[in-house]
Formats: sequence, C-alpha cells, structure tokens
Amino acid sequence: MVAGEGAENAICELDFLTQCEINLLSIDSTSSLLAQADCPRGESPQSEYSALIGLLAASRAGDLPGVLAAPWLEPLARVLARASVESALDMGIPVLRSRLRSGCNAFIGAAPTGVADVRRCGLLAVAVSSLHLYMRANWTGPAVDDVGPFCLADSYFSSAANRRILEALEVDGEPAYELLLGAGYLWLALELLDVFPSHNLDAGAGPLVSGITYPIWRGRAAFAWQLSLAEASDRGFGQSPRLFQLSICDMVGEAERAGVLSGSGLITGEALATLHKATAPVLKSWRSGAAVSIEQSVAVTRDGASAAVVAAKAIAAAPDVIRTALLVELAVRLCWYGRTKGFDGVLAAACAGIGFDFEVTGVLGIKREYQTQEFAQLMVKAGTGADINAQQGGHTRDSIAGLSERGSTPGNLKLKEIDDMTDVLEGPKVSSSVAEDDRAKLEEPLTSIEQLILLAKCHQVWVSSNPNDEMTLQEINALAQRVLATHQMAKEVSAADGPLFTSNWVNFSCGLWYRCKAEHHRNKTRERAAFQLQSLVDQFNDEKPSAAHRLLVVHSSGYPARFHLQREMGTRMMRMGMVSTAHEQFKKLRMWPEAIDCLMVAERNVEAQDMVKELLAEHPTPRLWCCLGDLEKEPKHFETAWELSGKRFARAQRSLGRHYFSKGELEKAVDSFRLALDVNPLHSGIWFTMGVAQMRLQRWEDAVFTFSRCVGIEDENSEAWANLAAVHSARGNLREARTCMSEACRRQRESWKMWESFMGICMQLRDIQGVIQALRRLAELDQGARIQERIVGMVAMAVVSDAQGLYEGRTGQSFSGQLDSLFKFMTEKCSSRAFVWRFWAELQDSRGERHEALQSRLRQHRVAQAQLWDERDPERFTVKLEDLRECQEVIAGTLEEPLFVEVAKEQLQPFAYSVRDTARRLETKLDTGLQAPAEWKKELATISALAVQLESCSTAGMV
Repeated sequence: MVAGEGAENAICELDFLTQCEINLLSIDSTSSLLAQADCPRGESPQSEYSALIGLLAASRAGDLPGVLAAPWLEPLARVLARASVESALDMGIPVLRSRLRSGCNAFIGAAPTGVADVRRCGLLAVAVSSLHLYMRANWTGPAVDDVGPFCLADSYFSSAANRRILEALEVDGEPAYELLLGAGYLWLALELLDVFPSHNLDAGAGPLVSGITYPIWRGRAAFAWQLSLAEASDRGFGQSPRLFQLSICDMVGEAERAGVLSGSGLITGEALATLHKATAPVLKSWRSGAAVSIEQSVAVTRDGASAAVVAAKAIAAAPDVIRTALLVELAVRLCWYGRTKGFDGVLAAACAGIGFDFEVTGVLGIKREYQTQEFAQLMVKAGTGADINAQQGGHTRDSIAGLSERGSTPGNLKLKEIDDMTDVLEGPKVSSSVAEDDRAKLEEPLTSIEQLILLAKCHQVWVSSNPNDEMTLQEINALAQRVLATHQMAKEVSAADGPLFTSNWVNFSCGLWYRCKAEHHRNKTRERAAFQLQSLVDQFNDEKPSAAHRLLVVHSSGYPARFHLQREMGTRMMRMGMVSTAHEQFKKLRMWPEAIDCLMVAERNVEAQDMVKELLAEHPTPRLWCCLGDLEKEPKHFETAWELSGKRFARAQRSLGRHYFSKGELEKAVDSFRLALDVNPLHSGIWFTMGVAQMRLQRWEDAVFTFSRCVGIEDENSEAWANLAAVHSARGNLREARTCMSEACRRQRESWKMWESFMGICMQLRDIQGVIQALRRLAELDQGARIQERIVGMVAMAVVSDAQGLYEGRTGQSFSGQLDSLFKFMTEKCSSRAFVWRFWAELQDSRGERHEALQSRLRQHRVAQAQLWDERDPERFTVKLEDLRECQEVIAGTLEEPLFVEVAKEQLQPFAYSVRDTARRLETKLDTGLQAPAEWKKELATISALAVQLESCSTAGMV
C-alpha cells in the first residue's frame, strides 16, 4: 500500500466509523441504517464493515443477545455466554472482568491489519446494546426476554452473584438500589466503557472501546449508574462526584481543557464560561486519581489533536436534531445535579440549533366547561423557524400520508374518566379572539426534539423552585400540557410501534409524569394524578411501541425509572393519608427507610424495629444497620454499619456525626463528618453542619475551609455564605467577610437578618456605601424598627464632617447624594422615626439646603412630640424629652435668622403654641408623678422659657 493511499483509506474509514456512531445517537426511528454500499473501499476487508453495520439496529434497540449472535463477535460471545458468566461470578467480579477483557483483546487482536478501530467500534455497539437493555429493563419496557448473559428472574435478586454485582456498583460510598433488574448489564456497559475507576490506570490496560462518540456513551452510562443508586435524588441526596465528573464535566470540559460539547455549533462563549464556573467548584471539592477524564483515557488522534476536540468537531457536523438532543441531555443532567446556573445557556444553544423558541405567557381563554367570562390562562407559545421534520421521526406538520383515525398514546387519563361530574377542562380553551398564527403556536403538536426542550424546562423549574409553590406548579403544568398536544390522526411509522398520536412515546409519558407533579396539590385533579402515576407504571409492559422506539430519547427526556415512579406513588399515598398502603408499597420495593417512615407516622415504632431486626437476621447490610440506628438512636449501630461496609458506607458516618452533633459532642461529630466526606464530598448539608460545629469549637481556620467547600458544592446556600462571613470576621478578615456577606444577601434578599449582619461588617470597615445599601434594604423590607439611631447618626456625621480614611480611601462628602436619596426613601417608608428627620436636616444643612432642613426639623418636632407621651419608661422618656427640647431650640434659632423672615410669619405662631403645649403636658405629668426625676423639672423650665420667648415674638410680630 502506498503511503498516500493508506492515508486516504484511513480518512475514509474514520468517516465511515463516524457515520456509524452518529447513527447510534439518532433519535429518529425512521433514519436509514448504513447499507453495505456505504462501506469504505480499499484494502481493508469488506466483511469487517459489513459486520459492524449489522450490529447497529440491534444495538440501538437494546438487543444484546441479537448483537452477540453475530459470528463476528464469537470470541466475546463465548465469554458472555450465561454459563460462562455465572461460573466467573461464582469466583468473583475480578475473574469476570479479567475474562471479559481477555475476550475483548482477543477480538481486537484478531482484526485484519488496519481495522482495529472498526472492532473497537464494534465493542462500542456491544456496550450501547448492553446499556440500552438495562434501560429497557428498568426505564422504558417492554419486558426483556431472559436469554442474555445475566439472569433477569426475580429469584436472582437474592443470589450471591447478584450481590457481588451490586457491591461492584457501589460508588463514593453510595450503594446501588437492590432491586435493579439486570444490574449485570449495567456493569457490562460500565466495564466496556471504562467507567469503573479501579483498573483504568492499570499498566497496559488501555480503553477497550474507541470512537468519536465514546465520551458521549461513557457519560450516559455514568449517569445511568448515578440514577441507579439507592438514595439518588435531584434534591441533593445520593449524588456521586465521580459520576458527576464523567456525566457532566467531561462533556463541557474545564477552562484549560475542551469538552465534547464545547465548540462551534455547540456551547461557546459566555454560556460555556458559566458552565465552567458552575462545575469547577465540584471538581475542586473532589480530585481523585481513581477516576480519569476523557483526556486521560482516550488516545490522542488526528495529528495530535485531543479526542475531545475531534469529537466536538464531529458532533458539531452531525444533524441538527442530534446536536440539540445532546445539549438537552446535558441540560437535564445539570438540573439533576443542581447546577442550574448553566442551564439557560445550554437550553438557548439547543433552541438555536433547530430555530425553536417558546415562552410561557398568558392567553385569553376559559378553564371550566360552563365558564362565560374569559381570563388570562397560563399557556406555552412555541414555534420553530427551521424545517427539522425531515431529520427526525414522528409527524411532520404538513404531511398527512400514512395517517389514520385509530392509534394510541401512553395511558392519558381524562378528568371525565375519573369524575364525570367535573367541569374542569383538560386544558385551557383559547378565546376566539386569538389570531390563527398564535393559536397554532399554542395548540399545534410538537415534534420530538421540541418536546425534549420543553421537558428540560419542566425539570429546571421543578428543581430550582419551591415544589409546593402554586405558581411553580402552574408553570410546570402549562409546559407539560404543551408537550401533551396530540395529532388528530395517528401515524404508523412501523408495524412494531403501531399508530401513534404523538411524536414520541417516552416524551409523552414524561409529559404525563410532570402533569402529575403539577396536579397533586389541587382537589379537582389530585385523584387523576394518583391514577395517572399508576398508569405510567402499568404501561411498562405494553407490547407497543417497540423497545427501539422507546429508547430513542431515553437519555434526553429525563424520564424516571420504573422503581422511581413506584417510589413516587408510595410517597403520594403517604401524603394522602394512606400510610399502611404506602408501607406495603415500600416493603415490596425494599425501600426500607421509606417503609420505616410510614410506620413511624402511623406510630407503629415497635413494629418498625421488629421489621428491621428480622431483615438483619436474614441478610445484614450497612443500610439496614443505619435504619436500626435511626430507630433506636443508638450510635453503635452506625459504627457496625461502617465496619460492615469496609469503611465505605458514608451514610453511616453522616448519621453518626448528626447524632454526636445533636448531643453536643462536637469534636466527635467533626471526626465523623470528615470520614463521611472523605468518601463522598458531594453533600453540602454535611459540610455545613461540620462548619457549624467547627465554629462552636472556634476552629476558625478549619471552618473557613469547610464553608468554602460547602458553597462550592451548593452556591445558592445563603446560610453557608453568611457563616463563612462570620468566620472571616472572627479571624479579623473583614474585607473577605464583607464579600461573603454580600453573596449571602444577594441570595436571600428578603432576610433582614442577612442585611443586618452585612451592615455590621460594613460599619467595622467604615464602608459608608455598604451601610447605606443595608439601611435602604431594611426599609424596603418594612423593618424600620430595626434601624438604629446610633448607626444612622454615625453615617450622617461621617458625611457631614467629610470624614477621611473611609473604606477604599473614600471621603465622607462623596456619599452626600446617596445619603440624601436614602433619607428621602426612609422618610417615605418609616416617617415615624424622629431621628431620621433630624439627621436628614443636618445633612441638608451641610448641603446648603437651609429651607429643606427647617422643614425636616419641623417634621421631626411633630413626630417626637407625638411619641413622647406614649413612653412609659422614665429613662427613655428623659432621652426623648431632651431630644424634643433640642429640636425646639434649633427651630427657634433658625426662625430668628433674617433668611427665614417670611417663613417665620407662617410658622412662628403655631410653633409657639406647640412648645407651650409641651410645657403644659409636661407640667401635668410632673404634678401626677410620684417621684419625677429632677431632669424633667429642668427641662420644664427650659421649655417654658422658650415658649414665653416664642409667644412674645409672635405677639409683637417680630422674629
């Protein structure tokens, strides 16, 4: 072979392999698979390419037995035969791993010269088929035939082999859910994709799989593993930092390293920078040599370019809908891990990829059957400027070929089916006054990729807002209803799928799931929501549509696993008061913490303890020991769980730390929390509690580190930012304290406590601008009573006297305008505080605004006089009396000035009457008092003399 010919063939081969991999990513069930004619021409054997093409359809459908039946994969099929797998598992996971890698290496080693990458791509197809079979068995259905390498029978759950697999699926101290169906298939996909950290760095091991989309599938497998953990939740529980890195960070990269979804046509510029800012703190919180990134595990390709860069270029050249689906997939993962700051940029890039836009808006219409008056209804207006229908399955907006009146969707229960007396419509009925173009954007069914974008938005609203807030639920309902819009005629794409009224079965099911979330709080729809959840669980076993159709968007839609739906059903039962039924549901699912909660709510504590003890007698696990510890409040049980897990079950030390913290044994609590965080640091709540313990122990250096890690994981935790500020303040680092407190206030603007703390730090720094900002915010929050005279006076005097050496080298007079604006605002919000008028008058005097200062003094006088007689405390009465007398003297002196001759003609007489009234009421108070302080008598004499003087001037008509 001539060198030039070899290079040409290599390029042709790479293009062919890229096409094969892009085909595996397609979300279109109608896309044509590569044909034999698409094979590259050259010296490489055509049989290799033909064999690879033959795997694609079965791989996408999750048909691992069908993939392994190919003669091409015979070396691997021998290793993955049921009998061979079971014999290897009897000896342990390392034996199975060794045999698998030997079989894969034998398969690759037997490749003809120059086509080893074709065989590695074949192994990618095997990994994809194994992952999809696992997703089919636990997420989408229909039921899987038990003919593959790993047993799927219910009896297999309690077998020693299955327990070994589940132990291998423990990650960062988080165990896998014990009723995972076909957990071995997940293990196989993770092994082939080199997700497991234990052997990635073995000398000479190297990756078994290669390809442009290898990092995509690696991230998908890692996220599927994350969702399979026993306590996995998008509310911050059961999250693994290792899997976070693989499923998100390797997709978007870091500031110094490219990701496979970063680049032209994908995520760039400000959106990418925001993503890096959102993900970097987690990576800094957890750096371990046990996990490797894509850059480390994949060979450098194409003239020294990194694999991530090559992959990004290839993906950028893929069809629009595939790129958009990958971006939506990333957006869903960001929401699940709570990194919502980067969500908007990713979703915007996804919308731009297909020219799609949407908005949640109000539209005139009715919501009830007999409603006559139209009101604004919350709806989603969506439309696209790009023709994407040729790139994906489902209905086109123009074609009606192949449509019929008979078809199906996932079990969409109607309100009338639940309650035939209800007058609530399925969705808002749009007013006839709405234009046809707008009506189409509100009602026209969406394509599959458009549905994915709205589902991602549903997820973001759900995880970033209060799930009990009615406006949040209404927005989710509007988005879900838009996804659920169906065609009037069903279309049959393939006989295996049958006619469908919707573009994608999984998207529609996910829309129903979000509608359930949005309807549980309403009396009119609560019952439908409960039955709808049950319907979503039951449809798992429906024969149609096919597994291939259901798996098209399973990674992008955010659709929950079947056991997650069942857990949600149990939770809803519990909240509706069906505690015993919920308990039986959780027992069936072996979700023991939830089952125990049900018994505790039902006040069946003894029964809960007996149940856990029986389970421990059958098969003790760290999780069960922790459950018993929670019930009996016995720390020894947590210690037993920790030892039983080989010091890997982080929850044991978390529970032990909380126990010690509640008992005030802070040093022991810190030690336990540290052990737990060494295993899994992705628990912001534990970082926070450990920081509080360190604060109480006055371990300021440790507390700074701890709260810094806490805010790195959960950036929106305002309490953590406030505590970090307090720790910096205790160490004397006031500038750092101010920065942290500013972040706390920004995240919890409605908390007066935050602003009060911020003001205290600014006072220590002599930061006039910060104090003014805090005072204004306290007034906005109607917390005028918390504004202290001392603080306002110090700020006013600093400005009036043009104090030097303030924060950042500024002088007092530079804040004159800001302080004047503050006083104007404060007198509107809290005009009953006399000292506010007083200090504003002094500021106005310093600004040369003498007439305005006089008016402020007069208002101060009215307020002070009105409040004086309500004071019952003698000491406070004395202080207020002195302030009133001082105010009267200043006003009297001002009115004597030649500048105020005209003002004195109007104000002198009523002011004299007011001063005389003060003297009379004070004299009355002295006459009725038992032991009046001597200061009151002195003040009475002074005020009486001033009244005489003012009356004399008023009578004579002189100032």
